[in-house]
Amino acid sequence: MNKGINQIRPEKSKYRYLVYLSLCCAASSVNAMTLDDAFSASLRHESQLELSRLSVNQSTAMLNQATQRDGLKVNLVGQLDYEKIETPTMVMFPTEGNRKGRSLQLQMDYPVYTSGRHRLGVEVAKNQLLARNEALSDQRSETILNTVMVYTDVLKKKAILELRKKTMSNLQRSLYESQRRFDVGMITRADLAQVLAQVAQGQADITQAQSNLTISEAQFYQITGSAPDGLVAINQLPSIANNIDELLSKTKNHPALIQAKFEKQAAEKQYALTKRELWPTVMLTSKLGAQHEATNIGSESNNYMVGVQLNVPLYDDGLNRANINKAQVDIELANQKIKSLELDLNQRIRTTYAQLQTIRQNKDALQNAIDAASIAFVYTRKEFELGTKTTFDLLNTEQKLLDVQTQKTVNQQDEVVFVYQLLDQIGSLNDLVSTPHHQQVNN
Repeated sequence: MNKGINQIRPEKSKYRYLVYLSLCCAASSVNAMTLDDAFSASLRHESQLELSRLSVNQSTAMLNQATQRDGLKVNLVGQLDYEKIETPTMVMFPTEGNRKGRSLQLQMDYPVYTSGRHRLGVEVAKNQLLARNEALSDQRSETILNTVMVYTDVLKKKAILELRKKTMSNLQRSLYESQRRFDVGMITRADLAQVLAQVAQGQADITQAQSNLTISEAQFYQITGSAPDGLVAINQLPSIANNIDELLSKTKNHPALIQAKFEKQAAEKQYALTKRELWPTVMLTSKLGAQHEATNIGSESNNYMVGVQLNVPLYDDGLNRANINKAQVDIELANQKIKSLELDLNQRIRTTYAQLQTIRQNKDALQNAIDAASIAFVYTRKEFELGTKTTFDLLNTEQKLLDVQTQKTVNQQDEVVFVYQLLDQIGSLNDLVSTPHHQQVNN
C-alpha cells in the first residue's frame, strides 16, 4: 500500500510543478509590455500632446467666432431721461419747463456688404485650424518616436547590464583559478593582481550599467507614465523604402511642413484682409420703438425705421499701413520657415538613411566577429589552463568578446531607432499607431 502511495506522489508533485510554472508564465505575460502598449501609454500620458489638442479646440472656437462675427445683431435699448428747459424772455413762444421721458427701442443691424472682409476672416481662421491639426499630428509623431527611443534604450541598457554580470561571473571564475595557481606557484603575484584589477573594474562596470539603466527607466516613465516592467524585445520592424530618392520625395507629407504651408496661406489671407480694413461697409438697419414724454402737455409716439447705412473709414493715423507691413513680414517668415524645414528634413533623412545602411551592412560582419571572439575565448581559456597562455591573454580575449557583444546590442537597438526616425521624417509614423477614440479631434 505504501509503495502505491509513493508511486503516486511523484506524479502529484510533477502536476503541482506544472501548475506553478503555468501560473508564473501567465503572471509574466500579464506584466509584459510590448511596444504597442508603450505607444498607448505615452499617447495618453504626454502633456505636450494634450496641449496640442487644446490648441486645436482653441482654433475651432476661433473659427466659430469668425463665422458668426458679421451676422445679424439685435439690441433692445431702453432709456429714462429728465430734461429742464429754460428760454430767454424775448422768445415769442417760450417752451420753458421740465420734461421727463422714457423710451424702448428694438434695433436690428445686418451687414449686407463687408468688402470681402467676412469671407477672408473665415478663411484665415480655417487655415489656422488646419495648421493646428498638423501641429497636433507632428506632436503625436514626436511622442511616438520618443517612446521608441526610451523603449529601445531600456532594452539596450538591460542587455548591457546582463553582459556585464556575465563577464563578472567569468572574472570571478578566473580569479578563483588564478588564486589556486598562485598558491602552487604557477603564476606570479603580478598575474594575480591583474585578475584582481579586472574583477574590480568589472564590478565598477556593473555599477555604472545599473546606474545607466535606472536613468533610462526614469526617462521611460516620464514619457509613458508606466514602469518599464517586462519589456518585450522588438523582433519585427516596419518596412521602409530602400531608396533614398523615394524617401526624400515623401517629405511633403511631413506634418510640420504641411503646418507651415497652412500658416503661410493664413498669412496671405490675413494680408488680403488687412488691405481691406479701410474699405466701405454697407449695413442694413431697422428700429422699432415707443417713446413717452411727460411735459405740461404730455405726448406719446411709436416709431419704425428701415434704412441702409454706409460706413467708409477715412483716417486711422497710419494703423492700417502698420498692419499691412506686419502682414507682409508674416508672409516672408512663413516662406522662410517652409524652406528651412525642407532643407532640414532633407539633411536629416540623408543622415539617418546612411546610419541605417551602415548598421545593416555591418550586421553579418559583427556576428562573424562575435563568433570568432567566442572561439578565441574558449581556446585561450584552455591554453591558459595548460599554462601556454598568460592571465593577460585570457583577460584581453574576454574583453574583446565583451566589446563585440556590446556593439551588437547597441546596433540592434540603434537599427530600431533609425527605422522609426526615417518614418517620422517622411511623415508616415502616425499611420503606424491608431488613435484611441477618446483622443480623436474633429477637424
